Amino acid sequence: MKNKPICRAIQLLLLTLLIQNVAYSQGRISSPYSRFGIGDIMTSAGANQRAMGGIGYSLSSPFFVNVMNPATYISFDTLSFIFDVGADARSARLTTLDRSESANAASLSYLKFGFPVTRWWRGAFGLVPYSSTNYHMQDLSVEQNIGSVKRIYQGEGGINQLFVGSAFKLHPNLSIGFNMGVLFGTISQTSANTFPDSAYRMNYKIISSTKVKDIYLNYGIHYRKTLKNNMNLATGLSFSNNQDVSARMEQLGYRYFVSSTGVDNVVDTLVDVTGLKGSITLPANLGFGVSLGKPDKWLVGADVQYQMWDNYKNFDRLDSLQNNFRLALGGEFTPSVSTVTNYFQRITYRAGLNYQNSFLQLRGQRIDEFGISFGFAFPLPRTRSTINLSTELGTRGTTAKNLVKENYFRITLGLSIFERWFIIRKYD
Repeated sequence: MKNKPICRAIQLLLLTLLIQNVAYSQGRISSPYSRFGIGDIMTSAGANQRAMGGIGYSLSSPFFVNVMNPATYISFDTLSFIFDVGADARSARLTTLDRSESANAASLSYLKFGFPVTRWWRGAFGLVPYSSTNYHMQDLSVEQNIGSVKRIYQGEGGINQLFVGSAFKLHPNLSIGFNMGVLFGTISQTSANTFPDSAYRMNYKIISSTKVKDIYLNYGIHYRKTLKNNMNLATGLSFSNNQDVSARMEQLGYRYFVSSTGVDNVVDTLVDVTGLKGSITLPANLGFGVSLGKPDKWLVGADVQYQMWDNYKNFDRLDSLQNNFRLALGGEFTPSVSTVTNYFQRITYRAGLNYQNSFLQLRGQRIDEFGISFGFAFPLPRTRSTINLSTELGTRGTTAKNLVKENYFRITLGLSIFERWFIIRKYD
């Protein structure tokens, strides 16, 4: 009987992992910019952090798991277990100079657990996304002596991270931590040249599939000091080095005609690569944050992140990516956590904004992104567990130089469960 809560948690974990694997493979938003590198880099921030612009390097709490800085795990309660799960839905409007279209997707977003080990050691584990690829583009042009040429580009897949983390208390105000994750996933990409005006010119297609599976490490430091009037000042630093992760590539290139049923009739094979072993060099990452707040009342914070994508390589090939910079600002306010008569005063209200110049520079134009966010934390009765809601509005890219501008709307719904599982109850 004593192990029932643990058994329920294990069953929930296995079920959610199964659902999440399906969701990650089917719920990715379409974006032409995910064609480059390893796709769109995903955030590991929870719904509460996303509502505050995505800040997190200095945030620590016993009520949620902050994967952005593993040193913050030390804030977990010594007798409690934390379960964080989130799902999001996103809608985007893709616009060029002469046309626009919409794209929608929904999926589970993250699954995280936090728990105490000793008085000076805390642990966490879970599953979060690392990157996402999903695009389908066509380019039709007319070339001399050839006629119409249609170029088709498609891609799907992504990389997930199954992580285990630890935090250690070095001083009442200072902690360090690390996450050891297993990166795994498959990115599939297809490009084809077809000739709609010619019945005799052979089309050409190349299909690539890259499977990633390797260990990934990142580290964190966190410092918090109590000031006058019961205010807390906190700083946090998270970093990882350039890391080569193992990958395996399969590639098939062939010339073909399209049958009346739409099936490729292969004429000959020009490229056939199976099981090619190599590596993908992921960039060094440095994130720093600072926050000031009064517990259970208010908090404001800011984050700065820098990633060195000019070191990125894919099977020893450079991809002309640029180092990127991200800035986030945000905060939250709770009128009163102890009131009983007015539920709205117990709700936490959040808002934030963020800006980044991504690692892409296309046709001499840097692809920037800007977003604003807001959200709420709705407390559940007789517990410190909460339902967290985050709404984000943002824009990425530009229509200049015949590029694509994305206007997106994303809503994230998260559940943070705080349970005291390690109390030995006594009965008379």
